[in-house]
Amino acid sequence: MWAQFQLHNKPIGRFKLNQELRIRGIKQDIIQKAIDNTYKEVDELALARNLIKEKIVSSKIKNIKIDPQKIYNFLVRRGFPCEVAKNIYDELNNNDTVISEE
Repeated sequence: MWAQFQLHNKPIGRFKLNQELRIRGIKQDIIQKAIDNTYKEVDELALARNLIKEKIVSSKIKNIKIDPQKIYNFLVRRGFPCEVAKNIYDELNNNDTVISEE
């Protein structure tokens, strides 16, 4: 399924997936089924953490400091719920070990 492929290659939240499928002209009831099937076994917080880990590694290579507010905005633009973005923002501000370059 295209939605699962998209999620694997370019992690996005359910809001962004909904928007992309609507742009492609798919009916809302089909979109909802696709989103439910795609995200039923996916933890969006874990998905967002993995995405941010990649950004952290990339920023360390480029010697760029991570700005938690920019990360929050990035996640929201990628369609993740505000609660997920806020959780990641808090982890970055508190320097939690949950998000690291491992």
